[in-house]
Amino acid sequence: MPEIPLLSNFYKNPILIDLFQGESKLKNLHNGLELSYIDINFLKKRDINKDQRLTLYNVLSEQYSNCGLEIPKNLKSIKNRGVFTITTGHQLCAFGGPQYFIHKIISVIKIAENLKLKYKEFDFIPMFWMATEDHDFQEISSLNIFNQNFSVNQNDSIGVGKLNPEIFSPIFEELKEIFKNDSRFNYLESIFTTAFNQNNWSNATRCWVNEIFKNQNLLIIDADDSRLKKIFLPVFQKELEQQFIHSSVEKTNNLIKGLGFTPKINPRKLNLFYLDDNQRHRIVLENKVFKISNREFSKEQIIRELNSSPEKFSPNVLMRPLYQESILPNLIYIGGPSEIVYWTQLKSSFQEAAINYPILTLRDHFFWVDRKTLSKWKDLGFSIEDLSKEPDELLKSFFLNLSSNSIDLKSEKELLNQLSVLLLKKAKSIDKSLIPSVEGSIKAIKSNLDKIQGKFLQASKKGEEQKVNQIKKLSGLIHQNGKLKERSESFIADFVKNQDIYIEKLKASSNSENNSLKIIVY
Repeated sequence: MPEIPLLSNFYKNPILIDLFQGESKLKNLHNGLELSYIDINFLKKRDINKDQRLTLYNVLSEQYSNCGLEIPKNLKSIKNRGVFTITTGHQLCAFGGPQYFIHKIISVIKIAENLKLKYKEFDFIPMFWMATEDHDFQEISSLNIFNQNFSVNQNDSIGVGKLNPEIFSPIFEELKEIFKNDSRFNYLESIFTTAFNQNNWSNATRCWVNEIFKNQNLLIIDADDSRLKKIFLPVFQKELEQQFIHSSVEKTNNLIKGLGFTPKINPRKLNLFYLDDNQRHRIVLENKVFKISNREFSKEQIIRELNSSPEKFSPNVLMRPLYQESILPNLIYIGGPSEIVYWTQLKSSFQEAAINYPILTLRDHFFWVDRKTLSKWKDLGFSIEDLSKEPDELLKSFFLNLSSNSIDLKSEKELLNQLSVLLLKKAKSIDKSLIPSVEGSIKAIKSNLDKIQGKFLQASKKGEEQKVNQIKKLSGLIHQNGKLKERSESFIADFVKNQDIYIEKLKASSNSENNSLKIIVY
């Protein structure tokens, strides 16, 4: 299977690059980025108590039952010691949003299977954490397919998990119109239609994701539950009383800056939200007063509110990882590049709260391409690795290599270099003060040669317009403006084309420890 390395080609964040190189300056900010860091001792330290496991079982059972879904066969095992989760999470994007929504889930499924092969006496459950409490509607409200964007407009309000699925019906209607003459879409149309019968967007998402991954032992959790938040209550209280995330992350950020990097996230003074019936409000601490919209609480009052209604308190982006790891028997968190970077800011926060910090793994990246398209690419003289290059670079390379065009001025530049040596030598023998003037003139000539080559290139492009368009189109299939298309384009088109093999083909190609873009040829 062809692959292209991700780091430097597509991801150029200095922190991310440092983390995955041999001599990382930031290696103390995580517990490992590979499965090899997991051994028997690591497993035993990650277990959770029986009561907590029972709570997890009860919550998940109810969530599936409330959707009218069968309780997954492997859910009972979560009550047992020696059963661990491999977790990823994502926002509840419209119909999955970008492809990597699916790619994250594939990664947890494959890693769970690989660990079971290695440690047969333990069980490993792939877990998908739905970010139901996020309230940024703009981040979930659109879908890109065939270079078209479909979206719905609404203001941020409650956690998106509580939204009525009908809000997204305009996008669904657009999808049905696009595929009205393609019977291969019938399956997805059916499961999306069924999902729309659910009473909120959390249940709708669970419904269709569960169907697509029905044979993969995937569990799906909505952590917006009072019983789960009661487990986390001491950490909520610690944040209210001590603002420990701010202080611990600030120390880590200073360390990161001291090593020459720029931290991904700057912590707020207080990293909590408050949920009411209509809104998710940030809790603001000013002069020892906790402000929630137009209400004010003393420390004693807000602690009483927490103890009486823990379900009303919601973690922000920096606290959510602690919440996740405190309620799950989790070993590995699989995230995207930005997630991996900001998780490295949190290890000291985990230590402050006495919560186990997991292994971090960068999610899988995939690109589907048909053999005909790949053949066209190779016929143009490009390699698989060239798919990572920007169109301008590809075009320049293409025209420079055309045997029928003499636009390469390499020999002329070599002659100029030889002439430069002779001219500088002569200037030195006449008067050394002439050297700067001669150097300036040579530099100007070299610049003019580059301009001439550029004009030759433009003239060649006009004569090869069809191939120019081909190169731009084929390059644009994989990335655009430096951004991988799997980060924007929907999974639906590839799923429809490859429905019978889609999940198994992704699983067979999955290897999240190999930080590369896997090219799936069909």
